[in-house]
Formats: sequence, structure tokens, C-alpha cells
Amino acid sequence: MKNTMVNFGFISRLEGGPVCKGYVPDPEHSNSGVTIATGFDLGQRSHNDLQNLLPQSLVPILSPYCGMTKQDAVAYLVLAPLEISIDEADLIDLCVKSQLLEQLQYRYNRVSNVSFNRLPERCQTVVASVSFQYGNLANRCPKFWQKSMSQDWIGLVQELRDFGDRYPTRRNQEADYLVLRGKA
Repeated sequence: MKNTMVNFGFISRLEGGPVCKGYVPDPEHSNSGVTIATGFDLGQRSHNDLQNLLPQSLVPILSPYCGMTKQDAVAYLVLAPLEISIDEADLIDLCVKSQLLEQLQYRYNRVSNVSFNRLPERCQTVVASVSFQYGNLANRCPKFWQKSMSQDWIGLVQELRDFGDRYPTRRNQEADYLVLRGKA
């Protein structure tokens, strides 16, 4: 998280804050797995990911939920409920934020004329928020990515308002955050 100004409090509120009981968000319409802490989706992770990312004490607790998504994750969670402490949730959040932000900065800095850490706080925060939900933005959200690369913040607000995903409330909150924090 080198020299960034990402407002993780804003992103955490969008994600529902740190959650200590495992749950599967929108199993009917998404590819989500068991999720814990602030949006940490174990369905998108492997045992090796956990070993490389988290303190070793958390790996055996979380590993059984890795790779399972949708109804398989729901069924397993019924058989083996997952609960962690708030300290463990905060630790997961810290590790995940560092990894995801490092990946985002690398991708952004490779293709943009302006380095990620030189963007205004509101812009860093919104790009990070969408990236944390979708991963590689160049592949998953190319219009959004292109507008962020060219620092077309007015176009980015319009793209968020007409994003077309299942999360219009979140996208509008991100657009509002850009607009209300200064000139977009």
C-alpha cells in the first residue's frame, strides 16, 4: 500500500464491514464462495493462496472453504459453519488490502501516464473499490479501466452510473463519492 490514499473505510462500508461469520453472498447469481472478513471470498482462493497471503494460524481454519462456490459453498457452510474473531477478520483485511492494492498499482502504473499514487484520493478509492470486487479491471471492466487510465473522471462517473452489473447501489455510491469529493 505504498504511498496511496485509498479510503478503506469507504470500501469497507460498501462491503458491509468486517464479518466474523462466514456467508455466501448472492449464491444464485454470482460465483461467490464462503466469504469472511471484509469481502474475502474463499471460493476464489486456493490453499496455496492462503499460505502465501495469511498468517499460518489462519490457513487450516479457512482452507476447507477454498474453491467452493454457489450452492456447494452454501451446503458446506451449513455442515461446517465458519466463525472467526474480529482480530482475525482485521488481520485478514490487512493482508488482503496489501495484496490487492499492490496488484492494482502494478497494473495501473504499467499502462497509465500518471502513477496510481499520484491520483487524487477519491479517484484511488473508487478504482480500488471496483478492482477489489472485480479483480483485473482490464479484463473484467474494460470501459471502466480505460476511463481510469486516461483520468476521464467525468466519463468514469457516467460509466459507474450505467455499469450494468447487479450492484447499482454500490456503483452509484462510488460515483457519488467521486462527485461529492471534488470536481469529477
